[in-house]
Amino acid sequence: MFLLTFISSSSEKPVTLGVATDLIRGDIFYWGELMGAAHISSAVAIAYNLFLDRFISGITGGAVK
Repeated sequence: MFLLTFISSSSEKPVTLGVATDLIRGDIFYWGELMGAAHISSAVAIAYNLFLDRFISGITGGAVK
């Protein structure tokens, strides 16, 4: 709510606020853009999950040596 109050430019909004305010206008949903945003965020989450396990194993492996 704080960001919605003080940021009006679409280029300055964070993703969480921009998707909700720019891609949903009343009863009109821009489904292509919404599904694109969902696809990109899920790909980022999967990559994060894969690399997080590798990063943690590297840290713990270095601590044991």
